[in-house]
Amino acid sequence: MSLSWRILFLVLLITTFSGLANYALTQYQGESLRSDSEKILVETIFDSLRDTLVQDVIDGNKLRVTNVLKKLHNNDNPIEFLYVTNDGSNIFSHSFKNGFPRYLLIGNGDLLDRLRVNQIYKYKTDRGIIFEYAEALIPGYEAVLHIGINQSEIREKLAENRQEVFISSVMIALLALICSYFFVKMIAAPLVGFTDELNRFGEGKAVDFRRVATTAPEIKKLASTFQQVISDRQKALGELQEREENLSITLNSIGDAVITSDVEGKITRMNPIAEKLTGWSFEEAKGQAVTDVFSIINTSTREPAEHPAGKVLATGETVYLSNHTTLIARDKTEFQIADSAAPIRDGDDQVLGIVLVFNDVTEAYRLRERAAAVQQQLQGLLDDMQTMVVITEADGVVTFANNTPLKVSGIELDDVLGKSIWDCIWFDYDAEVQVISKQDCMDAWAGQHVSRDIQIPTPGGLIWLTYSIHPVLNEEGRVIQLLHEGRDISERKKIEYEMRRAQKMDALGKLTGGIAHDYNNMLGVVLGYSDLLKGLLLDQPELAKYVDEIRHAGERGAKLTQRLLSFARKDNGANTAESVDINSLLHSQQHMLEKTLTPRISLVFGLGEDLWRVKLDAGELEDSILNISINAMHAMEHSQYCQLSIFTRNESIAAIDAQALQLPPGDYVLLSITDTGCGMDEDTQEQVFDPFFSTKGTEGTGLGLSQVYGFVKQSKGTIKVYSETLRGTQFVLYFPRHQAKSLPQETEVIIDDPLPARQARILVVDDEPSLLALNEQILSQQGYDVITVGNARGALDVLGRETIDLLISDVIMPDMDGYQLLTIVHKEYPQVITQLVSGFTGEHPNNELTNSHLEDMLHKPYSAKTLLDRVAKLLDTGGG
Repeated sequence: MSLSWRILFLVLLITTFSGLANYALTQYQGESLRSDSEKILVETIFDSLRDTLVQDVIDGNKLRVTNVLKKLHNNDNPIEFLYVTNDGSNIFSHSFKNGFPRYLLIGNGDLLDRLRVNQIYKYKTDRGIIFEYAEALIPGYEAVLHIGINQSEIREKLAENRQEVFISSVMIALLALICSYFFVKMIAAPLVGFTDELNRFGEGKAVDFRRVATTAPEIKKLASTFQQVISDRQKALGELQEREENLSITLNSIGDAVITSDVEGKITRMNPIAEKLTGWSFEEAKGQAVTDVFSIINTSTREPAEHPAGKVLATGETVYLSNHTTLIARDKTEFQIADSAAPIRDGDDQVLGIVLVFNDVTEAYRLRERAAAVQQQLQGLLDDMQTMVVITEADGVVTFANNTPLKVSGIELDDVLGKSIWDCIWFDYDAEVQVISKQDCMDAWAGQHVSRDIQIPTPGGLIWLTYSIHPVLNEEGRVIQLLHEGRDISERKKIEYEMRRAQKMDALGKLTGGIAHDYNNMLGVVLGYSDLLKGLLLDQPELAKYVDEIRHAGERGAKLTQRLLSFARKDNGANTAESVDINSLLHSQQHMLEKTLTPRISLVFGLGEDLWRVKLDAGELEDSILNISINAMHAMEHSQYCQLSIFTRNESIAAIDAQALQLPPGDYVLLSITDTGCGMDEDTQEQVFDPFFSTKGTEGTGLGLSQVYGFVKQSKGTIKVYSETLRGTQFVLYFPRHQAKSLPQETEVIIDDPLPARQARILVVDDEPSLLALNEQILSQQGYDVITVGNARGALDVLGRETIDLLISDVIMPDMDGYQLLTIVHKEYPQVITQLVSGFTGEHPNNELTNSHLEDMLHKPYSAKTLLDRVAKLLDTGGG
């Protein structure tokens, strides 16, 4: 054997032995490399995918996770599958194209045995033996990454390599070195290079699998896959870092404090505002319980407040703190805060933690508390006012109201706060009555002052207010609110109404009095001349009969004027007033009233005990009661239930009530007459006491109630009427209490025949020429020396040059009336006897001289006999 063959043989032997040794070594190294590579591969995949998938799993981004898993799985490599579970066993994402295999489900796969902690299962499938590895993606979070490595595929690859080495060593001895070289070049070197890169990756160094020189497609694909995974990981880390930076910038830019925690309530993030308010730096607070860093108490009670973190984590609901929450900082500084806590959720709506957002509202809280104290003080001050005060915004929304309008309306403050004032009960009635409008609000907002009298509804009915709207200005002169004020002027309106009524009645009284005065003058002439004419016709009975008819007509006219004067003359009946017990008068009048009312109407008396006495004309009172009763009878003509109730009682009237009744305060006797008739509307009530006003058409004179009104007024009392349509009418008469038990009733001395004439000079003063002529003739026929003048000035002229025994003067005269003349005569001519005559006394001075003459007034029209009797009596007694 030649040396070359020996060398070749040796080479072949060496190569063979080397090949066999290399084959054995390759088998041994392949098995070891397989185990090490698989371990490194799994650990590398876990390490690379953990950082790539963590945030997407937290965010619930299943699609992105699935894409990464499929991309890694789709490459031709021993990775059989990848999937991620959460909550222990729920599949979050996987790399399979046609659904998740059943053999991987717990209890469904061909589970051979359980290996170490992270290598949990191995499966025998038609694709070979598959090892499954599992490891948690996030510490403390139930998210697990599962990787399946096909051991059979790796073994097949290694077996192919060993066969090639063996055949190459035996069959191609000459090429053993080359084959060995290429074997090392193609198999061992790339694996070593691949292992080196994996080791570098495990050490955290920069790796580049493209540096592994190999022609093996599997190694190239595996290297390419790992390089893609590394690139994706680096890209994901970059995006995650960018997202982290953006999130940090956002949180640091927020004006509110922000704290986030994990599901266990441990702090994970904290912006600078939160650091400032809590006194904790993020480095110190990270991982601490949020309840330790964010410490809150109730401002009012100083007790620990319920922490929102526990409630949010327990319920998953957003929680807001109360307006009275104080944050205690680490250095014990206190901040008043407004806060909200909300859950952080993943894609499956699972709570991952909380985000706490709060801000410092200490200054606003102090201002609010100060404003509340000022408002409370203002409320206390305004609640004691009689003025109604309401504050509104421009649109009329009520922001404040004192107690006065609430009490008047019977409502609570909550019934009006936040509502438009126009929607409140104060203006809840017919728009025609409402005289304050939204336009007034707009005018006030423009700076105008609005004020007028209005009516508003209350549970007791409409009341009158003097209502005004004032604009409230700030320091810049801009209107910021509207102040509504209202004062109850119902009593004032009532008094004004009574005053207008009194003025109207006074004017009507003067009118009717003037008419009655002139009419009485004419009736005096008619009656006087009738008396004279009758004396001349004693022997002519037929003519005397005509005179009687004339006199009868005159007397009827006189009665009519007396009814007019009852309304107009306040001092009428002064000489006939007496102390009267109204109860006794009613008892004496009861039978007559029952007959007048007929059995159809029930008469009910409710007379008070120990009734005080009053001073008035009993006859006038009887006429007034009868007049009101007859009117009531007509009002109940169509009523099914007919009753007339008459009540009396004593009543002490205080100043406030007396003002409303227009009476002096004191003791009064109240006489009430109530019917169940048709009632009266407001217009009728306003005119019911007017002369000549009647609801009976042509059948009524309109003088009945006006006579009652005049009688009550002359008795220094008042009369009120209360009525509602279809509900009946009540007349209430008030008479002042008369302290004296009784007064002697004066009776006029009636002389059948005139006293014998004596020598006397009488001065008669009257502005009616016909009455002057009549009086002169009557007195002259009796032998008196009579001087007549038409006015007071003429009377003074006569008194200045003549001796006068008796002055008879009319009261109502132009220029100077009888009262003024009476005063001058008694001062300058005290020896002259004086007598006043009038059909209407009018206004008169209140003095002893006038009052004494008023009691002895000779009322027109009077007969010749009455005149002669009075003259004779005055001359006989000297006027005393």
